[in-house]
Amino acid sequence: MGTYNGEKYLEKQLRSIASQTYTNWTLVVSDDGSTDDTCKIIERFAKEFAEGKVILLQGPRKGFASNFFSLLNRKDIITSYYAFCDQDDIWCDNKIEDAIKQLTLINPSSDSYCLYGSRTTLIDAEENIIGCSPCFRKSFNFNNALLQSYAGGNTMVFSRGLKRLFEQLPSNLQIVSHDWILYIMCSAMNGDVIYDIEPKILYRQHDQNLVGSNLGFKSKLTRFNRLFAGEFKSWSHINAVALECIKEVMPEENRSNYERFSALNSNLLTRVSHFIHGGFYRQNGLETCAFFIMNLFRKLG
Repeated sequence: MGTYNGEKYLEKQLRSIASQTYTNWTLVVSDDGSTDDTCKIIERFAKEFAEGKVILLQGPRKGFASNFFSLLNRKDIITSYYAFCDQDDIWCDNKIEDAIKQLTLINPSSDSYCLYGSRTTLIDAEENIIGCSPCFRKSFNFNNALLQSYAGGNTMVFSRGLKRLFEQLPSNLQIVSHDWILYIMCSAMNGDVIYDIEPKILYRQHDQNLVGSNLGFKSKLTRFNRLFAGEFKSWSHINAVALECIKEVMPEENRSNYERFSALNSNLLTRVSHFIHGGFYRQNGLETCAFFIMNLFRKLG
C-alpha cells in the first residue's frame, strides 16, 4: 500500500483488507511523508494483529509512482504473490482469494511472469455507486501495453517472478505509473495477463484522486489534447528506459516490435509502416485511430 495524507478514507480500506476471505496476507505500507494521522491509523490497525502482519515503511517522497516502485524494487519483501493497494478504495471480501485462484490456475508456479487485474466499481466520496470501469474485449499483449495500461494498479495481483524483474532495475528509475509499467514488463516477457471482467474493488472517485477513472467524452477529449501536446511522447521515453533494461532477454517478436515503436520518431512513411506492421492498438478502436493520427504528427515515440 502506498499512502500520503489519506486519513479521510484509509480506515475503510484497512477494514476491507481485514475482512478478506484469504487470510494469509501481510500488509506492507510505504508512507510518502504524510502530515495528517495516516501513520497513526496504520499503527493502530497493526496492533490488532501479530507482530509483522502490518509493516509501516517510509517512502521516497517523490510521488505515488516512485512510492510504489520503491516497494517493487525492494528485494527483502518476499512472498509468492503481491497486490497493489490504494489508501482510499474498498476491497470486496473475495478480492485476494479470487485473484490467486485465477493466477495459480493459469500458471501454478509463482516464479513465472503472471499478472491479474480486474474491472472496478466506481463510487463517489459518500460510497454511492456511480458506474463501472470500461469492459475491455481485445487481447492483452505487448502491442497493447505500449499504448495503454489495461487495469488499475489498485486491482493488480502479480507473481514473485514478475516482481523479480523489478528488483533488477535501478533503484532511481523513473516510471509513469506502477500499473502501466507492470503490464508493459509482464507482456514484454510474454507473461500471462489475466483480466477479470467482474469488479473486485470499489474505486473511490473524489477531488483528491491522483489518478481517476477518466470516463466521459469531455474527460477523454481533455486527456487526448494533453497526450497530443506531448505528454504521451514523454511517457513513452520514460517507459523505454525500463524496457532497455530487459531488452536483451525479451522474446524476439516483442523485441522487434519494441524497436519499431522506438522508431516512431522517424520519417512519415516509416512511422506509418511501423505502426501498422507493429500492430499497436488500444482497447477502444476509436482511440487506436486517434493514436494513429498522433503517430502521423510524430507524437508517440
